[in-house]
Amino acid sequence: MDAYKRNLPDFESVAIMFAILSILTAVIVLAIAGWEDLKTREIPDYVSYFFIAAAIIIRLLWFLLEKDISILMWMPVSILVLGGFSYLMYVGGQWGGGDVKILLGTSLLLSSFPGEIIPFFANFLVNSLIVGAIYGTIGIGLVFFIHRKKIKTKWYEKAVLPAIIAAGILLVYFLPPLLAFLGIFIIIAFVSLAYFKRVEEVGFHQKVAVEKLTEGDWLKDDVKLNGNVFLKKRKIGLTLGDIRKLKSSGKIKNVWIKVGIPYSPVFFFTVIVTWLFGNILLRMVLI
Repeated sequence: MDAYKRNLPDFESVAIMFAILSILTAVIVLAIAGWEDLKTREIPDYVSYFFIAAAIIIRLLWFLLEKDISILMWMPVSILVLGGFSYLMYVGGQWGGGDVKILLGTSLLLSSFPGEIIPFFANFLVNSLIVGAIYGTIGIGLVFFIHRKKIKTKWYEKAVLPAIIAAGILLVYFLPPLLAFLGIFIIIAFVSLAYFKRVEEVGFHQKVAVEKLTEGDWLKDDVKLNGNVFLKKRKIGLTLGDIRKLKSSGKIKNVWIKVGIPYSPVFFFTVIVTWLFGNILLRMVLI
């Protein structure tokens, strides 16, 4: 908060109140959404819709009290950028619909704050890529650790972790912070991708009863009945119509689905990081 106040020296009491209200609302709702996503792999619609409604109400009240167009000025751009990014992730099969709605609420509520040089949503987007990459790598590592007995590894692969740690220490010692970070990130990302296929087979595929399917679940393969394709898999996941079709078949009892690492906690962590430190990539460049 201190870092943010230094960035906004002309903040008046009403603006401070609404800025704090916006951040606290986002942190609380994103914490709930992240917890639900981790627990059930689904974000309840009521959480998403409450967030969107609260974002609109808070921004409008702020504008009506302050009569400052800058409070709303960046909202269309924020919606276009963050909404467009989330939609691309959705149609690409990387995110679920709940993630898209949560990010829409974020784009409305945290589009910008008066006095900023770079609007909050832009810093949020940059930070989310970094936080998301770290979060995803850690997630894959945890899944690998949990299922390590099922994953066959060669003797020399056991030296990978010590090698990464040693390389990281050397990069930090000899290179500027930004280059060291990028070097470490590239090494970890390359290793994670090399292991991902093996981790995916044991950690991200589940056999689920048709009765327990939920909207947005991703099929692992096409569902076949009597040797013919009964339902094709799609990147956007199952619709309610798809689930009704599977249930009505009477013969299909279970299907294999792909489960990913719940992503919405990234939004929670990114809001906190952005509020406290601003654009962390820009900070590393300026160090």
